[in-house]
Amino acid sequence: MILNKDTYDKYLEDYKAGKIRQGLGIDVPKLDDFLRYKQGNTNIVIGLDNVGKTVFMLWYYLVLSVKHDIKWVIWSGENNPSQLVRVLMEFYKGKKLRDFTTNEIFATKERILSWFQFVDFKGYYTSKDLFKIFEDSGADAALIDPYSGMNRGLTHADNYQFLDDCRFFTNRTNMTLYTNVHPNSEAARSVFSKDDIFLDGEVAGYQKPPGKAQSEGGQPFASRTDDFITLHRFVGHPLYQFKTMLYTRKIKDTETGGMASSINDPIVFDYNKGLGFTCDGLNPLGNGVYDDGAFEKLKVNETFDVRNDDGMVF
Repeated sequence: MILNKDTYDKYLEDYKAGKIRQGLGIDVPKLDDFLRYKQGNTNIVIGLDNVGKTVFMLWYYLVLSVKHDIKWVIWSGENNPSQLVRVLMEFYKGKKLRDFTTNEIFATKERILSWFQFVDFKGYYTSKDLFKIFEDSGADAALIDPYSGMNRGLTHADNYQFLDDCRFFTNRTNMTLYTNVHPNSEAARSVFSKDDIFLDGEVAGYQKPPGKAQSEGGQPFASRTDDFITLHRFVGHPLYQFKTMLYTRKIKDTETGGMASSINDPIVFDYNKGLGFTCDGLNPLGNGVYDDGAFEKLKVNETFDVRNDDGMVF
């Protein structure tokens, strides 16, 4: 179908008037300068195993829900949904579940489930299965976690077909789609040397953050997405093991906000004892007190003396 000549008028008028809608931020300036939630976008998130992709992205989604009422549908094939709901509840309240009152448990669970739906993790789904579930959910956005956990083909052509299907899905439904992917073996073997300038050589021998072309599907995963995000963490490092680094490798539409970040200057988040991430000491969920979303921003002291004792893979 050929588009009518009038199709372009509203965009051209809005652009001239400076009314192009910006993507949504989370009131963390250092992140909002580089990354924005955009309705209808296709997004790829890459990270090595055990760096905490699922946990960090759930926190990010929760902040978007609190601030903008975004509704999510999540398929996480490697995590029990009950465990993920608990983690979201702890992020929201800013304390461990064992410190909740009985009333808080049920009230907070209902609040979280007003924003998040979870697909049964026991199923073995194709992408088309998941897209049907996502569309029927009525949510604004969806997560496939991880790509390798689906019932899928393993050829180069299969990867392209998945990416084409993702694009068709987001264009047709205007849902936002995130897909978590693992890097290839080359990326897993790539480590910093003592002569690398990154962190003054303090991470020699630790794995480097993977790039776009190092995703398990190769360069097509970068070429066929709107935004491409890398998450990284130096697992086991005495100083940096609880620091999550985020890189925006690709932002297709910079007019609506965001831009690619520097390879040597990641956006750094502190794990904050598992109570929600902080960036430059800023906690966008404030003090975590349940008051229907009216949160106060505050500064949180960073600490390295933390342990992940909640059973989640981080």
